[in-house]
Amino acid sequence: MRILDRGTIFDATAAPPERRFCTVPSLVRLENGRLVAALRAGSSKDAADEDTPVLVSDDQAATWRLTFPGFGDLPPGRGRIRAAALTPLGGDRLVACLTWVDRTDPALPLFDPQTEGILPTRTLLAVSEDAGESWAVLGEVPLAPHQGNAITGAILPLRDGRMALPYEAWKEWGDTAPGRHHAALRLTGPGGLRTAEEPAAWPGQWPELAIVAHHPEGEVLYWDQRLTVAPDTGELIAMLWTHDHRAGQDLDIHITWGSADARQWTPPASTGIGGQICAPLALGGGRVFAAYVHRHNPPSLRAILSDDFGRTWTAADELVFYEKARGGESGMGVSRDFADYWADMSIWTFGHPEPLLLPGGDVMVAYYAGDETAMSIRWVRIGL
Repeated sequence: MRILDRGTIFDATAAPPERRFCTVPSLVRLENGRLVAALRAGSSKDAADEDTPVLVSDDQAATWRLTFPGFGDLPPGRGRIRAAALTPLGGDRLVACLTWVDRTDPALPLFDPQTEGILPTRTLLAVSEDAGESWAVLGEVPLAPHQGNAITGAILPLRDGRMALPYEAWKEWGDTAPGRHHAALRLTGPGGLRTAEEPAAWPGQWPELAIVAHHPEGEVLYWDQRLTVAPDTGELIAMLWTHDHRAGQDLDIHITWGSADARQWTPPASTGIGGQICAPLALGGGRVFAAYVHRHNPPSLRAILSDDFGRTWTAADELVFYEKARGGESGMGVSRDFADYWADMSIWTFGHPEPLLLPGGDVMVAYYAGDETAMSIRWVRIGL
């Protein structure tokens, strides 16, 4: 692997205060070659003014244009969109899966330090009919009985035409019961969203639940699942930021393999890779590219390859494509109270890699990086 080019999708250092801290990029390529990126922006990494602007590039990422400023208050005075994950549906149509957060009291942080729950959330769908220029919110995807939900990536087209919506469930603010974490999918019926005559019906098209990873005693948390579908077999991989809740420390990244219909999943297994969020990209023939967060010293973002569908990884050949300029990341290398761990997340300065396969076989990875004054969305193109 080698770095071929670098650039910036959104420069937060020159942005107004409410867009100085950008994270959670989503990056897709349309049939006409347009790149579309959504991101989370706010005045801090946990701010009640957060939103999800959308930018496009029609010159292979050389320049980017803001097309959609964000959804704003939704409804007025109640909530904001924290994350948007994009899926192309052919032509100029895209669907976005959204995490809405209740911001009725803007002084409350996302995480309740007393109960370990999060502010109430809703999972919404939005559609663009004009290649990301404008967006319309369609409605809520019902995820009951799960609560404390957050999307963990874009909606995935499956081999049989159905679609899978990835999310994680925890518990809501003020809930004193123990949290029950699930990495989960909601599945459409046959034909996916295209069976609905109008996009307005899409939020109701998710009748089936599949559990990707769950520890029955809650001792291990499988956070931020990132998934990929093998283009030749339709089989799935999920890679999981894995945390020992009782010990207050991260474990190695775990992996689980899913059947082509996304209903059956193997027990999570360690990859032997020390890291947090890890985003796989299946290339076909058993080959998998993965971009992951290495937050221990030296803090960095790395790419790694597997030739056997994620069963082993060529660690000796991994590529560091971003390294923090100075200092370590808060909370790494020691046991942390869960509330302190959430506080650490609000000040970490890089992460959320999002890979995209380009025509010709190169991979573009979007990610956020910066410092305590601003965090921007950047990209790197990697040759395989």
